[in-house]
Formats: sequence, C-alpha cells, structure tokens
Amino acid sequence: MKRFACITAGAIVAATALSSPRPADSQQPVASFYYAERGNIVRQEPDTNGDGKRDRWTHYDPQGQTLRVEQDVNFDGKSDMIVYYESGRPMRQESASKNDGQIDTWLFFDAKGEIERKGQDTNGSGQPSLWVYYQNGQPVRSEENLKSASKATRTVHFRDGKISRIDEDSNGDGKADSFSYFDNGQLVRKELDRKNNGKIDLWGYYQEGRLVKQEEDLRGDGKVSRIVYFQGEAVIRREEDSAGRGRMDMIEIFAQGSVTKRLRDGKAIGKWDTVYYFQDNQLVREERDTDGDGIFDLRIFYDKGQIAAQEADTNGDRRVDVWVNFQNGEQIEQLEDQKYQGKVTARYSFKGGQVVGQEAVADGEPPRNPIPFGAVEEELRSMAGYVPALTAGLRSANPNSGMELSREVK
Repeated sequence: MKRFACITAGAIVAATALSSPRPADSQQPVASFYYAERGNIVRQEPDTNGDGKRDRWTHYDPQGQTLRVEQDVNFDGKSDMIVYYESGRPMRQESASKNDGQIDTWLFFDAKGEIERKGQDTNGSGQPSLWVYYQNGQPVRSEENLKSASKATRTVHFRDGKISRIDEDSNGDGKADSFSYFDNGQLVRKELDRKNNGKIDLWGYYQEGRLVKQEEDLRGDGKVSRIVYFQGEAVIRREEDSAGRGRMDMIEIFAQGSVTKRLRDGKAIGKWDTVYYFQDNQLVREERDTDGDGIFDLRIFYDKGQIAAQEADTNGDRRVDVWVNFQNGEQIEQLEDQKYQGKVTARYSFKGGQVVGQEAVADGEPPRNPIPFGAVEEELRSMAGYVPALTAGLRSANPNSGMELSREVK
C-alpha cells in the first residue's frame, strides 16, 4: 500500500471542503489518502475541524466503493460512529451516543436507505437491549429487555408514529401481564394479570393521563366484582359484589379519603335496602327498608359505635311513629304514636331487654324533630353524582354495576 503526500489547505479546492478555515501559512494537512499497488484508493483520512488530527476514516473496496466510514464526533481521538456500506449503500450504523467510544446504538437500513430497525444498549451490557422497528420511516414496534432475560419484557406498538399499546412482562416469565392502551398518544386504559395466570383481573381507565376508574376481578371468575372511581388522586366512589353473586351489592361514597355513605343489598335479594352514614370514619346513622317496598322505614342512630336511638315507621306513611332510646347500648325506653298523628301516646320502659313499665301519654311531643323517611331511589340519585363523566371509549363493558336509579340491583 502506498501513502501519498497529504493535501494541504492551499493545494486543492475540493480538499478545503473537508476542513475548517486555517491561516494560509500553517500548511497543516487536512486529509490523507491511501492507495493500493494498482493505484486504487483504499482509505481516506480527513481532518474535518482543522486541529491537525484525523477524525474521519473512509474505507473503500477494490472497486472504489465505500465499505466503512468511521468518525470521531467529539474530536477526542476515538471513533464514535461507524457506518457500514454494501454496494455503495449504507446498511448499518454503530455509534456511541455518549461519545465515550462505547458503542450503544445500532441502526439498520433498508435498500432505500431508510431506517429499518434501531438497537440501543439501555443497561450497559454492550448488547442491544431495546429494539425499535420502522416502516416508511415511522416506528411501528419496539421490544425492550428490562431484566437482561432472554426474551423482551416490554413491547411497544405504534400507530402513525405515536404509542398505541404497551405489553409488559413484569416478572420475566416470558408472558405479558400488563397491557396499556393509548389514544392519540395518551394512556386511556390499562389491564393487568396480577396472578400471572393468563387472565386479566384489573382494568384501569384514564382521562388526560389520570386514573378515573378502576375495575377488579376479586375471585378470578372473569367478572368485575369491584369498581372504584377517582377524582384527582382521591377515591370518591366504590362499588363491590361482596357476596360473589355476580351483581354489585354495595356502593360507598368517599370524601377526603374517608367513607361518608354506604348503600347495601343487606338481604342479598337484588334490592338495595340499607344505607349507612359516616362521620370521621365513624358510623353515625343507618336507615333500612325492612319490607322491601323501596321506602326506608327504620332509622338507627349510633354514638361511638353503640346504638343510641331508633326510629320506625310502622304503617308505611313515611312518618316516624316509634322512638326507641338506648343507654350504653341497651334499650331503656320506647315511645309510640299509636294514633299516627305525630304525637306520643304510649311509653314503655325496659330493663335487661324486658318491658318493666308502660303508660299512656296524652299527645306528648316526640323526643326528636321528626324527619320523614325517604325512598331508596332518592339515595341512589344522590350517589349517582359521584360517578365522573367518562368518554364513550372509557366506559366499562359491564354497565350493570349497581348504578341504576331503581330499587332493584341490576
């Protein structure tokens, strides 16, 4: 191989295109050319920034076509990028993205010179751990090995250059157990197989990147048995099939992280019949529909976890006609409006659960301000406002989740 004299800055106009302007009297070489015995060029080494050091190396085949181009991108004397050619076309590029001489990025090109796939070393192993595949210059899929296992643990699918779905294997068993779905690049739904048995048991629904609804299969039967609604980071409503009968039998309303109201199908017959009211996470009142007509007729008051008083409607007119008082959780008195005119007409005394005295009362005043009993449907309507408005694509495929404004649980 022959090495010809270096071209100087003032020698050939074409050579100056490879260098930065330098003083005319420096006469620093800007490129070196190496030739084979037959006179064909085999290598070219220009100094592209004029610092006197070669920073680009082009290798040629016997026909004069480019085989490989190496470049020192940050001019530290080390090659940071290598482009490999076939038949004069770039086929592969290797580069050190950190300009430290350690190759961590690989690009592969198709016959048109467009990128076909891209590999990246994201864990410092020296091998590609992330692959991105392209069509027509747009990414269509990426596969990433997160745990140095033999199989990719995260696969990202793209549509029109934006993420459309992410499949992830969180435990490295080679099977995806987390699926995230995107619309226009925004996360809208996430599904998890938490037991790693091939069945989805948790669904999350998102709006503007925030979790707004979550569904769970608590029993592994493929049915949604718990639904939780969020506002910001806080839970505002929860529905649950606590008995496993395939229908929701409990609804809870939350405020500032604490439950404030709970509606239940206490008899497990498909009808809402009991509502509980809470204050500072303590039960303070309970109302029941004891005869299943859709109207509450029993009201129970609590004090520090113990029953303090009861009120009842015994004739179905929604007005209180029985008042029961307790002391230390034990019944001590019962007042009755036996004429149903809003006045106390009889008083009974209790001790140890037994009647120990009774007397007639002449139109006595009730012990508490009488509040008419309401309908179960009214409670459902008041609780419906705690379900955030969801776009059509985010609504559950299981709409009959106990939110209906009727007396029966659908």
